[in-house]
Order: sequence, then structure tokens, then C-alpha cells
Amino acid sequence: MTNLQDKKATATFKKPPKSPKEKGISFGVKMWIFFMVMFGFLGYSTPLSILFGVVGGVAAGFIYAWWHITDIPEKTLASDAQKTLAYVTEQHSKIKTNPKSKK
Repeated sequence: MTNLQDKKATATFKKPPKSPKEKGISFGVKMWIFFMVMFGFLGYSTPLSILFGVVGGVAAGFIYAWWHITDIPEKTLASDAQKTLAYVTEQHSKIKTNPKSKK
């Protein structure tokens, strides 16, 4: 009875979704095999079809991973720029009011 409950508990446990990097790697491997077979059918030599397959698989994996990135970039860059601009403006106004002190 306990064993059956353990199986149900593990069966209902959801795996976390794969990251775009992991998906890109698996897609790249699939594309490598596809390109390697296709170049073999086109009559290329085995080492050349393996090499072209690797190049095509890596490129396809990078494109797939890039295409499926869902992270939204943080908007801290603008706030950092505003802080820096405020600091520079403050320093500039200090220099204008008291030209003898540069710091």
C-alpha cells in the first residue's frame, strides 16, 4: 500500500521546465545528426559530413536557445544612468559655484 502511494507521489511530481540552454543543446544534437545524415546522402565524405553536421548543429542550437529566451531584462540600467547623471550634475554644479575645489 505504501509503495503504491510512493509511486503516485512520484508520478504526480512535475519536473521543472527545461531552460532554453538545455533545449538548445538537445535541439543542436538532433540537428547535428540530421545534417550529418543529409550531407552523407548528398555524397560528402564521412569526416566532412560530420564536420558540417557539427557546425550546423551548433548554429541551430544557438539559434534555438536564443529564440526561446523568455527572461525580461532588468531595467536597472536606466536607474544607474540616472544616478550617474545626477552625481555628475551635482559635481559640475559644485565646480561652477566654487571653481577652486575640483573634488
